[in-house]
Amino acid sequence: MVTTVYDCQNLHRFAALGGIYGNVPALKACLQDAKEQQCETLLFLGDAIGFCGHSDEVIDLIRQHFDILIAGNHELEAVAGSNTCGCGYASPEDERLSSIAAERSLLDLSEGNRQWLGTLPEAAIINTAAGRILLCHGSPDRTNEFLFESELDEQRLIQWLEQYQAVGFICTHSGLPWIRHLKDGRFAANCGVVGKPDNDGDPAIHYLIVTVATDSVQNIVVQRVEYNHLDWINILKREGVNSMFTEPLRTGLWTYGVASLPAIGN
Repeated sequence: MVTTVYDCQNLHRFAALGGIYGNVPALKACLQDAKEQQCETLLFLGDAIGFCGHSDEVIDLIRQHFDILIAGNHELEAVAGSNTCGCGYASPEDERLSSIAAERSLLDLSEGNRQWLGTLPEAAIINTAAGRILLCHGSPDRTNEFLFESELDEQRLIQWLEQYQAVGFICTHSGLPWIRHLKDGRFAANCGVVGKPDNDGDPAIHYLIVTVATDSVQNIVVQRVEYNHLDWINILKREGVNSMFTEPLRTGLWTYGVASLPAIGN
């Protein structure tokens, strides 16, 4: 996995965002919220494009506002010339439906921006005053691996941190945010996604805010953000986006991807 290292010793507070899926107003709302929360740097963890289309519009915003960026599975597939999502869902039907979303994202993706997506590394490390923090899309092992909170193997998390000599790592991909505090002040976290709700009946979306100090990570917060999802749904409907993709924006409940979630009680 190609990894880029950044010197962020003077960084105090940063925001990590992923899974935008072409949702322009949700991204703008998170950008404004991160500014209000006094985040000094924005980190993008992949999957700019997706079911909403508006690919060039979102990529332009990302290139304008984000300081550190990595690729997600949607970027890797688009660069490869594939019209599938490469999501890695356990359910073939979930994968098929998400690939329909990926096809839409290619309709307004310019060749220039597609080539730019090919310059993004698959992972990054930021050197902070608290130590090294690894950024990945799915997991440190695989871009499209789903790390669900109920299935986390703590020993595996620690092994990844030791492998990269990191105090923590942040991922996205699953659409479900979580924070796991480990021994010796280390952590692992999923920032959730910006482009759609997290299947809890709440239309709001999420990103992560991390505050660091010398030798320690002071605070990690999953930040909830509201945006005008109803107006955005109307725009997408006029553009011909299937209700299968717009209904989760309205209800906060997924219409696909559910079959690939861990069984209740796991």
